This record gives sequence, structure tokens and C-alpha cells, in this order.
Amino acid sequence: MAMSERELQENLLEYFRVQYPASKRIKVLDLVKITDGWETDVYSFSLEYESNNELHSNDLILRIYPGDNAKEKSAKEFKVMAKLHEVGFPVPEVYHLETDYSAFGKPFVIMERINGQSMGEIIEVSPEKTRKDMVSLFCKMFVDLHRLDIKPFVSDPSIAPDPTVYDTANPYDYMTKMLQNFRQKMAAFQKEEFVFALFNQIMDWLEKRKQSVPSKRLSLIHFDYHFYNILIRHDGIPFVIDWTGSAITDYRVDLAWTLLLVSTYGHPEMRDCILETYGKIAGSKVENIEYFEVIAATRRLGSIYLSLSEGAEKLGMRPEAAEIMKQQTGHIKAVTRVLRDRTGITIREFDELLGL
Repeated sequence: MAMSERELQENLLEYFRVQYPASKRIKVLDLVKITDGWETDVYSFSLEYESNNELHSNDLILRIYPGDNAKEKSAKEFKVMAKLHEVGFPVPEVYHLETDYSAFGKPFVIMERINGQSMGEIIEVSPEKTRKDMVSLFCKMFVDLHRLDIKPFVSDPSIAPDPTVYDTANPYDYMTKMLQNFRQKMAAFQKEEFVFALFNQIMDWLEKRKQSVPSKRLSLIHFDYHFYNILIRHDGIPFVIDWTGSAITDYRVDLAWTLLLVSTYGHPEMRDCILETYGKIAGSKVENIEYFEVIAATRRLGSIYLSLSEGAEKLGMRPEAAEIMKQQTGHIKAVTRVLRDRTGITIREFDELLGL
């Protein structure tokens, strides 16, 4: 049974009493659930306490991680954000990581709360010039992320358990390894003959074209980079949130995922705008992005199918994620169109399997 907000608040208070034994008058105030995504339960709250005869007040975020691999996921997000903060990339500061399940029955992270608005909310109500400025900022931060030195991240086993997979001495080997990994994950589709055949067909398409997409360098990627994961603080400073999907791979995997999200959630015109702006800021055209859009669309459909057939928890998501997906039929159909348009593969039956 899920905890009530009252129970959560009491557990948080007890947690901070243990964390700050020398502090007095500790209070947890204004606990509010703010989750509307797929992967974590997120709460905002304020912490007040007295230390050295001074009153302190901090605005904080609590992220609770459900589902399988929650311990590894929470640790990875915490470590990635801590290292990003160290190198000066704009993320909220992380303060506490707990993976022992004692306070809430699940791993959790406590971090700085950014008081402001999401970039998406600003774009929705702003004039054209402001929208363009936001898109430029969005793409600049994206390019900056992909240009970060990956050494500090690869050296941490909680982020990169096997650093040998990131060897790009042969730029074609990395893509081969990535596709082999995809093949292994396809075992989850064997229960449904048509689905397994469909994803095999997509994998064959990717295999035949992998020589056209050498990976000459790898980047730290966000893997859910969109306008609503950028918060603009009241003083205008931007911050990137939600790093649960972060990984180290070809930057085009990240860019293609973003293009897929923005274009299939009602703004198809943003695909070309973001791609062109990213290329201008990076100083070079992005090569073969369509190949990576196929990877992105395949990943999206695969995760949706598994969530609806096996349960969202299997993918480390909130249990409610499956119901959210069922309500997003327009998005799912748009993703299938992207896959069809890029590959020519017919996937009409897939809608029926997803119950659309």
C-alpha cells in the first residue's frame, strides 16, 4: 500500500532528525506531490531547522524510485547530477541519496528545488521572439552537454559498470555492440510472435545500414531532453532536471530521442527547427539523424509494449505509467508513423497489439 502524504511527511521529518542530530526545531512543510511523468514519484517540500542559533530554510525535492533496478537507477542519477554540478553544467544540487529502503520502502534522492517555470510553460505563452530565444538556449545547452568530457563519468562504476564498452578505436565496433545489446533485449518479445518478428525486421534494417553511422566520439546523454525538463529559475538561470535515463553513447541517440518526443507530442514543426538550430550551434550538420530516429522510435514502441503487456515496473517506471500510456494514443500512432516513414516497414497490426 502506498504511503499517504502525511506518512511521507512524518518519515521525512524523522529522516532529517537523524541526518541533523545537532539541529533543533526541524520542520517539514508544504509537502506536495508534483509527479506527472512515467518514472519516479516526485514531491516538493520545505525544510526548516535551527542550527548555531540561526534559522535555516531550504526548498527541496524528494524523488522516490519505484520498479525494478530502483537502487541502481537512483544511485546513477545522484552520481551523474553530482558530477555535472562539479563541472559546472546547470543541474539542481543533490544532497542525499538513500538506497536502503528504510524511510519510504524504496530508494530516494533529495535535491535542490528550482523555483520557476519549465521552458515548455514559457514557450506556450510567449511571443515568437521569446520562443526562438528559448529554442536557441535549449539547443545550446544540449550541445554543451554532448561536448562534456566523459572521463569523469566513465570512471565511476555506478554510472559506467563496464568502461570497456566505450572504446571507439574502431568507430564501427561501437554501433555493432549497441545493436547486439538491442538484440539481447528483444528476448522479452518472444511471447508474441508478431511483435518478435516486427522487431527482428527493424533490427535487420538497422544492421544493414550500420556502416553508414560510425561513432567517432561518445557523449554523456540525458535521454529525455525536452522543454519540460528545463526549468527557468525566477532569475532567468536554466537548469536541466530528470537524469534517470542518462547514459554514455553516440550523441545522436539523445538528439533523435528529443526530436521524436517533440514531433510526436503535437509539434511536428519543431523537429526541423531543433535539428537546424543544434547544427548551427555545433558548427556542423548532424549526419544520418534519420537512422537514430529509427532507433528512438523502436525504443519507444518497445518500452510501451512491454509496459502494457508485462507491467511498467519491469522497466523501472511508476505503476501508473501504463495507464498514462494508454491515454496517449495520438503520440503512439505518431511514433509508428515515424518508424514507417523512415524504414518503409509496415506496422499496422502494432496498434491492435497495444490496444489502440
